[in-house]
Amino acid sequence: MNRLRILAPVLAFFFLSCESSEEKSPSNLSFDDLIVDTLVLEKDETLAQISSTLTFMETDSGKFLFDFQKLQLVGFSYPEGKKVFEQFYMREGPDGIGDSPFKHAITEEGIFVIAANTKLIQADFKGNVLARWELPGVPAERLYVNYSVVPFNPITRIGKELIIADVPFILKEEMMNYENWILRYNLEDQTSSHIQFSFPEASKEHYDDPNLGPYSHYFNPATEEALISFPISDSLLLISDDEKKWIAASTDERLEFLKGRTDQQGEYTVFLPDTNSPRYTWIKYDPVNKVYLRQVITGTRPEAEREEKGPYKVRLIVLDENFEKLGELDMPRNGNGFSTPEGFYYAIGFLGGEEEVGFVRLDFSKMRK
Repeated sequence: MNRLRILAPVLAFFFLSCESSEEKSPSNLSFDDLIVDTLVLEKDETLAQISSTLTFMETDSGKFLFDFQKLQLVGFSYPEGKKVFEQFYMREGPDGIGDSPFKHAITEEGIFVIAANTKLIQADFKGNVLARWELPGVPAERLYVNYSVVPFNPITRIGKELIIADVPFILKEEMMNYENWILRYNLEDQTSSHIQFSFPEASKEHYDDPNLGPYSHYFNPATEEALISFPISDSLLLISDDEKKWIAASTDERLEFLKGRTDQQGEYTVFLPDTNSPRYTWIKYDPVNKVYLRQVITGTRPEAEREEKGPYKVRLIVLDENFEKLGELDMPRNGNGFSTPEGFYYAIGFLGGEEEVGFVRLDFSKMRK
């Protein structure tokens, strides 16, 4: 195993022996049974935190994992986990890129970020802005455009196009007939088209709820298919050039979605989602094991467990490449992950102290019968 360490008793939860998993059927496997390796990334005094989703890139200089947040681009050697690259970017000025925390793409041509919600910016790895574009606006029924801030909707590069999701912070009745939610923007000629869909009827029960309104999506560059995950829907919406269809992708646990509310405080409207409500979150694809991964928050943990495991109970639904369900896993925390040529890594947080952050590689092939 690569840099597998037992750093503290708390880590025993993650690193159980693989021997016991050999005796289990695929349906009885746990998160721990799928762990085959651990990646450790090292922090230093200039690095406040490390994201749970990173970008793998192989260059002439080697293999790297890149992280970008708070105007700081960091590269770690892979699989050693040492910080070997760092570049800070300007917020304003000729080379300013704004400070959007979520929407960016790291490519061989540099980084693409969205600033001020509609400004698309390309910058190189030395802090220089190479190009700027103004993304299309939206009609009145959309009310406002939101290309920049809702997580679980990454920018995807495919050829000369960027796939960029416009995600409502909250869903309004006026938006239910709107369909142009995912933008396909051509960098060469500034033309655009859309991946179109409508919100399901059940979403009408959750207007003005920032937890149960926004969707998450994954765009597969290999198949040019989009998967849309609505927080209140047991199914995924699969969109291709030929069709749209719903894919069963639910947890075995019964979910009761709890309505949020709004509160008028003077001239301001305060949105108050029910934080105890279950909800489906992100959707991804692991090309190594050829599985789709859908995470769901099923509820909140008892108070006694929250300090160690966080406030939420979380499960990961695993589907094969044909969208047949292989099973689901109880997860140790509300995390996220990323793919490399060796497989999918899931973030497990700090290891002992705050100087090292761990990611475990999961072998989903064990779940196939």
